[in-house]
Amino acid sequence: MVSFDDVNEKELKRLKKYGYEFIKPKSKQEIARLKGKTTLVLYKTGKLLIQGKKQDIEETTKLINFLCIAKEKKGISGVAIGTDESLKGDTFGGIVVAGFMADEKIRCELKQMGVKDSKLLLNPDVVELAKKIIEKYPKNYHIENIYPKEFNKLNLKSRITEILDILHERCFIKLVGKNKKIMHIVDLYPGCNVGDIKEKHAESKYIEVAAASIMARYGALMQIRELEDQAGFFIPLGSTHVGSALLEIKKKSLHPEYFVKLRFQNVRDFLA
Repeated sequence: MVSFDDVNEKELKRLKKYGYEFIKPKSKQEIARLKGKTTLVLYKTGKLLIQGKKQDIEETTKLINFLCIAKEKKGISGVAIGTDESLKGDTFGGIVVAGFMADEKIRCELKQMGVKDSKLLLNPDVVELAKKIIEKYPKNYHIENIYPKEFNKLNLKSRITEILDILHERCFIKLVGKNKKIMHIVDLYPGCNVGDIKEKHAESKYIEVAAASIMARYGALMQIRELEDQAGFFIPLGSTHVGSALLEIKKKSLHPEYFVKLRFQNVRDFLA
């Protein structure tokens, strides 16, 4: 059995086109009962119970999620802006922060598109989803794409946390416009000092943050690709297996500040 909370009887009527029909409830605690591939029982508490074979329950659960019949256990109502960053811990590249604004309708659409935490997606999937978001919601996202040269200048006077605070807030302000009552949800990073809601792994709890994480990673991938074109060699993500790429900078007599974060310890050790 699988259950959902906060389900409205009116929403269940949308299941009729998928082969479900209302049948007589069996107890006073039930508001409605539907029969189809599985049996659905809606109680006065708002809890919806799905009964049937395991495979049928899984298919029905996907259908209910697809139709957004049940409310998310995590999330908020109304309009909200989520922000997230990418490249923060990478040796190569600067930093990218993105924001995305969503209401109830858009949250449902994002779910149907397959939007989720970008860390759970392969790079080609991130690019594909980002392009769909750009096309469908051109006014609902904003990306702050900071390349290494600019990042290194900022990092001379400010810590990474302070830079992140500025960029997350800038994304929010770009999207919020004059409506100051919109909620700002931030994927929590150490020392975070912005946002109304600051949570670890927010990208897995709030779909607007998940969309922001996709846009941030997309911006990061585009930045790295551009740096590769300038450098003439493959640039690895992360900070673990970057030795050969750092060596290429020396071989080609390139200016490190255009490609890497100069204050990272592995970079300082290599350039010493």
